[in-house]
Amino acid sequence: MTTKLTKRAMLVILLFIFIVQADAMSAPRIVLPRSKPCNLFESGQPIRLNANLEGFESGAGQVTAKAVDYFGNDVWHKEIAFIAVPGKATTVTLDIGDVSPGYYALELRVDAPSGKVSQTASFGSAPFIHRTAKQVRDGGYRFGLKKWNFKSWSTEDAVAACCNLGLQWTREMFNQRGDLGLIDMVNKYPMNAVMKVERFPKELYDEARYGPMKDWEAKYGRGAWTLKTLPMKAPYQKWLRDEIEKIPAEQNVFEIWNEAWDKMSPEDFAQICNWASEVILTARPNAIIGPNFLGSISPYEFDARVIKAGGMKGMKMVALHPYGTSEDRAWLRAYRKWVEEQVGHPVEIHVTEFGSHSTPEGPAKRSEREQAQRVVRQALALYAEDVKTLSPHWMGQSEANPTYIEDWFGFFRLNQQPKPVLMAYANAARMIDGSRYVGDLWLGTGSDAMLFERNGVYTLALGTRGEPAHVEIDPGVPDVTVVDMVGAEKKQPVTDGNVRLDLGPDWIYLVGVNPSLEKQASKELRPDRWPAPAKPPRITRTMHKLTGTFVADGKLDEWKGATQLAMLNPKVNGDDASGMSYLAWDATYLYLAVEMRDNEMLNNKPRAKLYLNDSVEFLVSTEPREQNPGYGPHDHQFFITPTSGEGKPIAAEVTDREAGTLTDLKDANFFGSKAAKGWVVEIAIPWKTLGGFTPQVGATLAMEIRVNDADTSHERFKIDPSDVSGFRPENPISWSLMLLER
Repeated sequence: MTTKLTKRAMLVILLFIFIVQADAMSAPRIVLPRSKPCNLFESGQPIRLNANLEGFESGAGQVTAKAVDYFGNDVWHKEIAFIAVPGKATTVTLDIGDVSPGYYALELRVDAPSGKVSQTASFGSAPFIHRTAKQVRDGGYRFGLKKWNFKSWSTEDAVAACCNLGLQWTREMFNQRGDLGLIDMVNKYPMNAVMKVERFPKELYDEARYGPMKDWEAKYGRGAWTLKTLPMKAPYQKWLRDEIEKIPAEQNVFEIWNEAWDKMSPEDFAQICNWASEVILTARPNAIIGPNFLGSISPYEFDARVIKAGGMKGMKMVALHPYGTSEDRAWLRAYRKWVEEQVGHPVEIHVTEFGSHSTPEGPAKRSEREQAQRVVRQALALYAEDVKTLSPHWMGQSEANPTYIEDWFGFFRLNQQPKPVLMAYANAARMIDGSRYVGDLWLGTGSDAMLFERNGVYTLALGTRGEPAHVEIDPGVPDVTVVDMVGAEKKQPVTDGNVRLDLGPDWIYLVGVNPSLEKQASKELRPDRWPAPAKPPRITRTMHKLTGTFVADGKLDEWKGATQLAMLNPKVNGDDASGMSYLAWDATYLYLAVEMRDNEMLNNKPRAKLYLNDSVEFLVSTEPREQNPGYGPHDHQFFITPTSGEGKPIAAEVTDREAGTLTDLKDANFFGSKAAKGWVVEIAIPWKTLGGFTPQVGATLAMEIRVNDADTSHERFKIDPSDVSGFRPENPISWSLMLLER
């Protein structure tokens, strides 16, 4: 009886699936085959795309099609009648014709007896660049794009598109195999690579130093050993030597590791740098090689500690990932000067990650147009500061989570079509790559005017960081060519000696200005061009002695009269993550309790990744200071979690930040558990854990709290005290001050 019912049920399910699939197959849809590579067309080439109409019932219908440019203007519109034949696709040809260089969105709507269907696509038009990889190197061209984050689509299409646009540098693993690996790429396409020397084979794992691999992975995560441990030296160097010999000799720029400050100690990193550089410089004495550094000059932070440990022997460059600081030219100048002072010789700067995202939803929501504006602004600033290669993050994007920024950094969409940022960035490259940066012109506060010269032609790049500005410029010539953000050109006459322009975050380029403007240009960075907002006063709180008797049981009766901090993020629903934290002290302990409202208590991460799920970061410094960011000997980071990948609550201190090592707190009285509407933790941390700090009335600490919240439905939200903004867990000088009182 049971068997018959089961078979019958299976037949019903299979029939249902068949009906659903058949219905899906017959549902009307528009299929837009992509023109290779990546819907990019060379300027002057008529643009023709085909739309295949599938699943429409018999009868007459109409396609309404239009193309819209980067600025939202209609540039082409057509209505096309068609007759649908059941079971057959109907192909409609979209003859858009010749368009100006730029980015375009194509919008289609089909009205037919079987329903209304719409579809969108994008395409780009640009002058194609025809340079060899050698011409790129010899000519000092620097613009590129990081090759990464491809899913089911062709890597070759993206690389070909980048080469067509003149983006002929990328960042690639030095021994990358698979779909268009490093060697295949540079042999087949006119592309150059900054080669990342990172990872090593399993057989080179140093078990004598780190213990059995399975035990190490149980603590720090599967596969993490290849990034966070040192291999056996002699076998590693032999393996590296063999791999380097396979790479074409003209590819000669090497970056050591990726963001090692999150993976290993400065001393270990200095060692792997030396091992790698010994091999590479023996094989290629003229190689440009250097570490991926953080970009900080603080003696407490990673870069200084690596250099102190001897990690830049023979190094000629530093690779950076500046992102939001890319536009801070004063920072980059100061950093370059500092590095050169430390090592005693000139050092090139290569930027192997920077850029912006276009996350469509959630707290980090950002438009595709804003992504384009930010990336161009960053690229122009980095180029002006003589960065040798620019590789934004990155070609592709997964689009898996609409709220997670890492899924939306791409310059190509998941469907392999261009985003606005691709055309805007490629246009910036066409305008200034291979140029000499001359200097800045002064057009008033809030406007940028950067002068470049290439082969005797002077180009002025103009823009703002958001606010509109009207400017008048004397270009010294009777007319100039104005090129907009994505490449469209027009001649503009000069009236009464001036050209009048409206500036904004969409950059424009004045091509052909008089060389005499060089006399007005200055490389001095005027602080009043972008006045920094006044630094908000550092918050000072007070923390009172605990009046009740502390019991780590999740009941907060003893916390009356304690310092209370509301844990809120205005961009996060309060039912999802909000709460209250409590702080107190006595002669023996520093006390903390956090009670969170949370619709799902979740932390299944290993110790090194606790911050990605529900957890409390408690940050305490007994050396409050205004300078020297980074963790010094008196700065402490604690993690308290109500649950973990170990199946239990954890209260631990970060004892090796780079390796992500968390050590259980000794003599701490601790409780963590699920609560009625969320979860709660309580802890008493012995003062002796803080290096023998003696608590007394009037003493001051630097202190901050962050709650990380994550559910199965979303990535991590960061919940900070409601009275702070802009604090960073990795920077103790941003933590609030805490005054001890009775």
